[in-house]
Amino acid sequence: MVKTRFAPSPTGYLHLGNARVALLNQIVALQKGGKLFLRMEDTDLERSSSLFVDAITGDLAWLGISWEGDPMFQSSRFPLYREKVLGLWSRGLVYPCFCTTHDLEIHRQECLKKGKPPRYSGRCRSISPLEAQARIAEGEPFSLRLRVDPRVQVDWRDMIKGRKKFRGKDLDDIVLLRSDGLPTYHLAVVVDDGEMGITHVIRGEDHMANTPYHILLFQGLGYPVPLFAHVPLVKAPSGEVLEKRGDSPWTIKALREKGYLPLAVVNFLITLGWNPPHKPPLTWEEILESFELENLSSSPVVFSPATLVSINRKLLAVLSAKELVERVSPFLSFPISLSEDEWIVLLGMVRANASNLSELAVWVERVIKGPKGLLLDESERELLLRFLQEARIASSFTQALSVFAQGLDKESRRLFYGSLRRALTGEVSGPPLKDLMDFLGDQEVEKRLSSSSIG
Repeated sequence: MVKTRFAPSPTGYLHLGNARVALLNQIVALQKGGKLFLRMEDTDLERSSSLFVDAITGDLAWLGISWEGDPMFQSSRFPLYREKVLGLWSRGLVYPCFCTTHDLEIHRQECLKKGKPPRYSGRCRSISPLEAQARIAEGEPFSLRLRVDPRVQVDWRDMIKGRKKFRGKDLDDIVLLRSDGLPTYHLAVVVDDGEMGITHVIRGEDHMANTPYHILLFQGLGYPVPLFAHVPLVKAPSGEVLEKRGDSPWTIKALREKGYLPLAVVNFLITLGWNPPHKPPLTWEEILESFELENLSSSPVVFSPATLVSINRKLLAVLSAKELVERVSPFLSFPISLSEDEWIVLLGMVRANASNLSELAVWVERVIKGPKGLLLDESERELLLRFLQEARIASSFTQALSVFAQGLDKESRRLFYGSLRRALTGEVSGPPLKDLMDFLGDQEVEKRLSSSSIG
């Protein structure tokens, strides 16, 4: 059975790049009748937080991504990691390293000065087992490093990036267990993937350099080596790599708060680096039927916010009035009591002016409450007062609108329409004036035009 996993670090909010990786894992699992597992890589005990765990699981569920069972936490599996690395040590596949942080930093700076990539010097690699045991018995702190054979060659066919090869002599003897007894990412992730039976590791391309080490660890620990797919990074319009900080506009949390629809975000994510058979928005069924991981672009993607806005607008346009009311209600700052027919009319007027639910809520409130603290100049007040006087003797305000506007020159007509819109909603643009006035009714229109803000 195909098993995928999404393994975020609960040290920040889920951003578009992370969410894209989660979505791809979900799609591959569903397409192949498999299962997706959720794993919290919380070995960074100081930065990991239950707040971010809840935020990540909430965002995934909101997107429509589901997983098998409860999330797994690496912080509860430290004894297992230690057991596995000690097994490697007993077979000579890892060795103790007694280098201090100071020693390692000096060597790193020396490498940089020579223009070489910082790599471990191998200083402790040749220490005999007897000397190592004596130093350990004396209480000297040590870490455990992977012993990489310089003659080995690690290669695999990446499902996105194609054939990849690494030579052992170009690899480092990475740390698997720190001197404080805590596992590194490399050890924990391989043990977990192996124990969970993960068949497809789909993750960001920033992990590409880790993969040769992980393959060596899968083999050393006796686990089947999974298939790998390294997803190109997603970059903000500015070209910057996305961040998980709370004030980033590109976290799923921020997009939810702005009122984007889940399916719009899913469509936006899946079309980053992939050309669907027809223009989005696509249904989940259409995505599962047509998407192929191997056809995903192997290059980093710089996204356009305008694409998300366009997809969201299209989905908002086809939502039923009932569903739209349910979705927009949480974004309203005060309760609004309207009949179903009134909601249908109101949403029909304003939905074209909004690109998300937050904007739609603002328009609904503008129509219901009217302007606040409106300031008009003398010429605008004069036009509206003249119109108000003529409308009072007409059968309705909408009937008086056309007659009054026809009697104005082009410039005065433009000024009148703009003033009337501002008097009714506080905005210079918006739904058709006749539709707006019909919805408000003559009494409310007269009230707004007669307010002190327009004289």
